Amino acid sequence: CNSGLILPLINESIWSEGFRIFLYGVGLLWSFMAISIIADVFMCAIEVITSKTTEVKVARPELEEGFETVKVRVWNDTVAKLTFMALGSSAPEILLSVIEIVGNNFVVGELGPGTIVGSASFNLLVIVAVCIYSIPDGEERRIRRMSVFFTTAFFAVFAYGWIYIVLVVNTRDKVDLWEACVTFGFFPLLVTLAFLADKDICGKKTPKDKRLEIELGNIAEDTVLMRRPKSEDDRMNEVVSAFMRSMDKPEQITEEDASNIAALKMQDEMPHSRAWYRVKASRDLFAGQKINPHISSNLQRVIDGILGYPGKVSTEIEFDAVSCSVMENCGTVKIIVVRVGDISREARVRYETFDGTANAGDDYVATNGTLTFSPKQANNGHGITVLCTFVFMTRQTDCLRLTAIHATKGVINSAKSTNLKLPVVVFFIFNKNNSANPLNLITEPGTIEFTKPSYLVKESIGTAYIPLQRTNGADGVVKVKYRTSDVSGKDGVHYRGKQGTVTFEHGEDVKNIDIEIINDHNTKKDENFQVLVLWILIFYTISYISLVHKYFSIAVQTPHCKYSNFSAICDWLIQIFQFHCAECCRLILMTTEKNNCYLCKKPRITWILKLLLYYVYTNITILSASGGATLGHTQKTVVTVVGDDEFDGLVRRVVAKTHLKLLKMKLGSQSWSEQFTQAMTVNGGDVESATAGNYVMHFFTVGFKVIFAIVPPPSIWGGWACFGVSLCFIAILTAIVGDLAGIFGCLVNLKSTVNALPFVALGTSLPDLCASRILAKSEPHADNSIGNVTGSNSVNVFLGLGLPWVIASVYWKVKQDTAFPVPSDTVRFSIFLYSVTAIFALLTLVARHYIPALGGAELGGPKTPKIATVVFFILLWILYVLLSWLQAVGHIAGF
Repeated sequence: CNSGLILPLINESIWSEGFRIFLYGVGLLWSFMAISIIADVFMCAIEVITSKTTEVKVARPELEEGFETVKVRVWNDTVAKLTFMALGSSAPEILLSVIEIVGNNFVVGELGPGTIVGSASFNLLVIVAVCIYSIPDGEERRIRRMSVFFTTAFFAVFAYGWIYIVLVVNTRDKVDLWEACVTFGFFPLLVTLAFLADKDICGKKTPKDKRLEIELGNIAEDTVLMRRPKSEDDRMNEVVSAFMRSMDKPEQITEEDASNIAALKMQDEMPHSRAWYRVKASRDLFAGQKINPHISSNLQRVIDGILGYPGKVSTEIEFDAVSCSVMENCGTVKIIVVRVGDISREARVRYETFDGTANAGDDYVATNGTLTFSPKQANNGHGITVLCTFVFMTRQTDCLRLTAIHATKGVINSAKSTNLKLPVVVFFIFNKNNSANPLNLITEPGTIEFTKPSYLVKESIGTAYIPLQRTNGADGVVKVKYRTSDVSGKDGVHYRGKQGTVTFEHGEDVKNIDIEIINDHNTKKDENFQVLVLWILIFYTISYISLVHKYFSIAVQTPHCKYSNFSAICDWLIQIFQFHCAECCRLILMTTEKNNCYLCKKPRITWILKLLLYYVYTNITILSASGGATLGHTQKTVVTVVGDDEFDGLVRRVVAKTHLKLLKMKLGSQSWSEQFTQAMTVNGGDVESATAGNYVMHFFTVGFKVIFAIVPPPSIWGGWACFGVSLCFIAILTAIVGDLAGIFGCLVNLKSTVNALPFVALGTSLPDLCASRILAKSEPHADNSIGNVTGSNSVNVFLGLGLPWVIASVYWKVKQDTAFPVPSDTVRFSIFLYSVTAIFALLTLVARHYIPALGGAELGGPKTPKIATVVFFILLWILYVLLSWLQAVGHIAGF
């Protein structure tokens, strides 16, 4: 066991056999990792080469130039799959067969052909079974281009049948030169027929709209050339704006997280080649640089909400009142804490007092602790008790704060714990003997009114909290009814209208009315506002300037002006623009002595135009108050919702970051220095998302990563330099794998044919298994996941056997003037078994495509037929391996 093309490097005869078995077994597994890593570099080069575009000028008379420049992919997608993509995934098997023949003095070996046939059976039976099972129950993936599938499926069986004809029927156990050339010639024939099937040359396909069509890369079929494609920047703006509008509060996530979501959605919409999925699977497996953005679990919940998946309701805990008032001799004050949202689980918060103008120890007793809400408990009836002491000053303030407990069991929200809406409450301690604050301020039920006649909020605020105060007393329980009404804002469009009751407990003097503000993330309003602007301009040009000026002045000077003092035209103008009351006038018509706005300092006409374009109004009215309380002067308040200009700026910044992320994640975009930096760090530098498994895999593969960083970046010479150098590395590693497998099989008394079937074939096909699984789940159709298997199996024979056969046949014809000898005792039995199992598998896929009872699709479908198909495919593969192994070791006879 010391014969190999490269190995062993030193004399190993003095080593124990057990140690050599362990060493070569580990080395074989390690080499499979190395081949997967360099194959990914090879795939990056293929991706750059096949994604090359050229510019085509299309006549467009409506444009100033008279034409439009459109970028078109040079490589047809089907041709790229059957040439470069198949070569990239099958390069180890093909090179192993070539190197084995050349290294054995042009004598055929068993490892190369056995690996090709074993890999073909694994691809068709195991990989397709995994793809079928990976689709969630109820979902399905169908083949869209059946003509291309039938072409590649036919050649996937015919290729191995042709090998059987050559080795058994025509010239037994030898290959003539013409047979080798015909075998190799089937490869361009396959590519040509698949291309014709893809273009449907023989069909009666009619272009849409009777207009010229071309294929723009992997864009959906029947792409009309006359239809202008959107640029990547335009599409990115649409994606970012759309998903941020779908969020309730986009301002609450960071720009980094928003760009990650946008990059993920852009990648989901982009068509990807098999090379992309192969590289993704390998880098995920071996802790390389990720080609998709890292999404945390919290951010995934945001994405699920955007995509419409049912999200989890958060728990929100807050004080029941904003502030409360107590007498100095009250002894204790009880602060009520309430919980809303998900109350099905236990939740806890910490609380503590801190000084305002009152001092702990002198004015009150400091306290802290933990408040626990039992399942289904929304109101903590016991509350938090604070002990007050004697106070000499007129009025002092003490504050109580809630702090979220992040380890609360079962409480889920975006902040990793209970969300605190109102985390601080203030309570006032009064001296009953002070003349400035008579006793009836506390012992009376008080007067209820709004704190201000108007409020200005941004539409991005989410929820507007409008304070309702109780003055001149805080004794007893008072219930206040209120309702909202439209002014220029519309219920359900700009805000969520409501009618309800606010309860003031004893001592509470400020409560909030919460109004949900609807954010449409659109600073450009509809045409109705523009019509109003037009009326203002017309009114202005008809020389009613004096009336308008008079109305403005009176509105400012007389807060409770009566509209009856104005002319009929001014009254009509007020009604049209919904200036309903004097309080409203105080807000939107407030001017300086120079008739300029207090807020923006611009002339009032310009300011009113801005208000009509960006503002909407909502009115809140107090209906009644119980418990002996009276209604104060400010019984109505107007809430003005301002359009948020910050949203557009946020979108621009997110788009810029998304563009940089996509550029960084693009295959083949790295420089030479970046290759070395990414090779030496786990996950290519993304250590935040690295797991323990990533560190373990990086430890075993970092040496290979650094060595392969020597390969020129795909960005050099259009990817061809990377293609050639990485292919040389694959050839060297394949030769080492052949030596390791041969010596390992010799040490454990395992024939090369048996070694090739389950071990070498499995090792070289494992990255394809992971890539196919991801591809099947990500793509809307099954063409790539199944078509790549059937295409690769055909290419394996035509290149993996045809190319070495041509080389060896030429050598034997020149040197010996005879045919190339190929003993076929073991190979022909494996080929026959594969052909039979392949026919059963392909017929099953066709039946699943056309018969709904069997699934109605090649991948996925109802659970019962899906599981039955998977079990059937796996049993076929086990039967193939078992019978091939029994024949190879002589337990059953071949034919």
